[in-house]
Amino acid sequence: MKTKKLLSPVTLAILIGGIAITSAFRPNTPDGSGCQIYSSSNNFKGEGGQASSCGSPGELGTCSRSGCHASGAIPAGLPDNTGPGSVTLTAVPALTGNQFIPGQVYNITVTVAQTGIKRFGFGCEILDNSGSTNGHINNTAGTITVTDHVNTRTWCAYGTGRCSMTHDTNGGFALNTYSFHFNWTAPSAAYVYDSVNIYLCGNACNNNLKADSADDVYSKHIILTKNLTGIANLQANTLGLNIYPVPASRQLTVSFSLPEENKVTARLYAIDGKMVKELENGTIAGGNFSQTYSIDGIAKGMYFLNVTAGTTVETKKIIIE
Repeated sequence: MKTKKLLSPVTLAILIGGIAITSAFRPNTPDGSGCQIYSSSNNFKGEGGQASSCGSPGELGTCSRSGCHASGAIPAGLPDNTGPGSVTLTAVPALTGNQFIPGQVYNITVTVAQTGIKRFGFGCEILDNSGSTNGHINNTAGTITVTDHVNTRTWCAYGTGRCSMTHDTNGGFALNTYSFHFNWTAPSAAYVYDSVNIYLCGNACNNNLKADSADDVYSKHIILTKNLTGIANLQANTLGLNIYPVPASRQLTVSFSLPEENKVTARLYAIDGKMVKELENGTIAGGNFSQTYSIDGIAKGMYFLNVTAGTTVETKKIIIE
């Protein structure tokens, strides 16, 4: 009788792809900030996104540095943002005018795109405005939270508080473009700085499992400032948004209250930030409002209902089954 030979730990550690080799015994323990700690000694080229690789103050650069994807390394080739693709960051609610509302939870979507590519990865850090060049201190602004435990992870370099949100092992598999999702809770009204810095890096990989192999890297530095009007609206909670049933099936009832007549939109968004259905768009009289809408035909899954009344914005998560 033939016996099956078990795969060795080394064999198990090798997975497919330019962003996808991982150790089966990689440490994975939470630190005090709620991030996951991954040992840098176990990092291979494809293990997943690397902490401290977003071009933030005090870091070695972005993913294009030598020994990593290295599109900007000599003689590997192109520096950041010279390839034919792009990296973008969008949010629900929208970060209109590059402003954030303290305490607001934002559903963040990072999209990396390049025609003909099938492997994508990213790294993102949202830092305070201290200007610190010490990557070992806790200067993450607000809180980043994993919502997609398959494709993303939080990683604090060396077990410190400067946390990165990155792709997890294997990155994004899709032709031409891939979107990653996570939540960011903006810092509270007590936040001592006037702005927040987003350092963003996206990789479009050629899938050859080699470092310094001229993968295209795209990076951005986005500065957000406080929305003082939004602070007042968020604290006043003037809408009192409620939705039911939870989970929903074929119908969804939305209720809220308005202090005065206002233009109102109610839109349903998928987790990738794309609008699925507009439920309401018109002027509504002041007072209590309740309306039942058909959601028949919308695929099962998690969605976000975004209601905007003037400058007041509220978002709630819903499940359709």
